Amino acid sequence: MAFQDVLNSGSESFEEFVNTTAALLRDGYRSIAPPEWVPDSMKPPPPSPRFPTIISRPQGYLALCRNWVSEHRAVSAAVVAFVGTGGFIVWRRRRADRAKRRARRAKNGARTEVVILAGSPHAPLTKSMSLDLERRGFIVYIPVSSLAEEQVIQAVSRADIRALNADITSPASAEEAVDKLHKFLKTPHHATSSNQAHRLNLAAFILLPSPSYPRGAITNISSMDWSDIINTNLIAPFAMLQAFLPLLTDYRTNLLFLTPGVNSSLTPPSHAPESVVAGALEKYISTLRKEMSCLNIVDMRLGHFDMGPNPDEKKQLVVSNSYMSRAELTKSRLKERIAKGSSLRALHNDVFDAVVRGKGRNGTIFVGRGSRTYDLVGRLVPGNVVAWMMGMRQHGAAHLSATKPGEAVDGSAEWEKVQ
Repeated sequence: MAFQDVLNSGSESFEEFVNTTAALLRDGYRSIAPPEWVPDSMKPPPPSPRFPTIISRPQGYLALCRNWVSEHRAVSAAVVAFVGTGGFIVWRRRRADRAKRRARRAKNGARTEVVILAGSPHAPLTKSMSLDLERRGFIVYIPVSSLAEEQVIQAVSRADIRALNADITSPASAEEAVDKLHKFLKTPHHATSSNQAHRLNLAAFILLPSPSYPRGAITNISSMDWSDIINTNLIAPFAMLQAFLPLLTDYRTNLLFLTPGVNSSLTPPSHAPESVVAGALEKYISTLRKEMSCLNIVDMRLGHFDMGPNPDEKKQLVVSNSYMSRAELTKSRLKERIAKGSSLRALHNDVFDAVVRGKGRNGTIFVGRGSRTYDLVGRLVPGNVVAWMMGMRQHGAAHLSATKPGEAVDGSAEWEKVQ
């Protein structure tokens, strides 16, 4: 082994000596100018020029970004398109929200647009909608069937928010109210004695949803309860609309249905009344569009809205610490907390745009937090997947087995957790 190592080291030293000698001879041969009689093909090539080493300055952020964009053009184009489209949509929506929305007036400045708001005068949504329409320049009529409801409207103390006595349980009374309103619309009006007369126009008939629906398992809803639900939420609006249809057809007015669109899209347990009413209204609207082509029928699916605090709920939350510990008080307040929804201003703007600007003509408008999302989930996602996402798998079977006969089953707790 020692002899082999000596041989290897000697061969390496000899190879290095040969390479060094060859490099010296090559450089010396190139440095000596060859005689003139030597042909050019035999002359050695000239030495390559040696350029000085250039140290580049460090690039700034702008140059680095420019280089990255030039190397990734497809990704850069996609990012620019996404950001540009999103920015344009946000800008257009904010511009539309800031735009002034006022009803058309006569030349003398008097109000000419009339809106019929068919909803419960006690509902917060009816009050909010009527005040907003009146502020925008409409004359608002709310059909009432009792003296108590008329007093609720009179308590608002607005001259252009008026009660319309129309008892739908009596066909003769309803027809008389419609004829009286028809004559009022056709009669020329004078803002003052010296101004020119103007006529009124029926701009829209708006059907508002019921403020609340009973919750509970289907097995615990009696036939009497079903009768009340159908009479209140289906037959009453249909009868009201049936009485006003000749007037709406004469003025070719806009017909707006404001329907709840969250629970009806997912059809969760313990919400059968709301799902049944929403399904019946959807088919009714579809049939009405085919029969009444002269009307602009718009279905507005409502999501979650921030209706503001309720004074009664605030009073219930003010509890003395002597009767309740701090932990129990905090727990009770958390139970009363409701998921934040969209502002009612979005609903008011969409209603105005549908009445005046023709938004969603003979179509569907989704307004409110979660309205479009829940609609897509209810249409595209299978029912068992939706139930699994909501954490209510085998909800009905477990509750029915644990419920005593005659005891109400309410599955709203699990559903409110999801919302």
